[in-house]
Amino acid sequence: MKTPCSGGLGTQLLRTLLLVMSVAGFAVFFVPVFGGILNVANLGAMGFFLLLGAVSLWWQGFVRLVSRLRANSWGRLLLLLFGGGLAILLGGLLVLYGLIASKLWEKPKDPCETVIVLGCQVRGETPSLMLRYRIEAAEQYLLEHPDAVAILSGGQGAGERISEAECMARAMRQKGIDSARLYREEASSVTLENLRFSMELMEREGLSSPVVLVSNDFHIYRALKMAEDLGLPAQGLAAKSQWWYSRPTFILREALAMIKYKLVNASITAQSQN
Repeated sequence: MKTPCSGGLGTQLLRTLLLVMSVAGFAVFFVPVFGGILNVANLGAMGFFLLLGAVSLWWQGFVRLVSRLRANSWGRLLLLLFGGGLAILLGGLLVLYGLIASKLWEKPKDPCETVIVLGCQVRGETPSLMLRYRIEAAEQYLLEHPDAVAILSGGQGAGERISEAECMARAMRQKGIDSARLYREEASSVTLENLRFSMELMEREGLSSPVVLVSNDFHIYRALKMAEDLGLPAQGLAAKSQWWYSRPTFILREALAMIKYKLVNASITAQSQN
């Protein structure tokens, strides 16, 4: 015998769909943990899919809670705010996710004389896997375009015995790329600084634009958007990224970082206008 909250076939199908989605989604973002990848993106995603699974398993309690909230005006307002906010957040993340994913295989359409390689973690004096992929992509481009020069952008952070720029320069010199083609920018610590300080170096050295931006595939979209905001004409060259199974986590992290960047950038712009 059905209880008032148990529903019919449609409800059972919905609960099953939610449960399958929750298990699959949790697995996608949990697997990278075994590779040492744990950040706000996969933590948040795992929490969301756990909540989705809980709704499916305790459906009757969920329906009763919603019914109680709908019984008064404050409850209805709370449901409206929560549901609307969640829909906007998820919708925005899905759109950004798609835009970021569309740049995963980005290649320059036209040759450029200036390449900017964005920095990444150095372990002591050894490039991390992500940085090594960026170096390899930049090396290939420089070998194919002998008239191009590269700005290697990245300062020295915690746990790094040399700057990220110096690490990249050493690796490229070992591949036979002339030091005269390599310019080091060693003051930056984040992507926006990579671009700003590289633009200052370009002006000092008389280097031409547009430029080719080299970074890991999931990072290209945000880097290009930042370059656009700074007025730097740029094309992307997407290097490989760490393990295919970690890509959903990195793309989601980039989507969150893009939202943060836009909010902070809008705040700074508003303050400068006052």
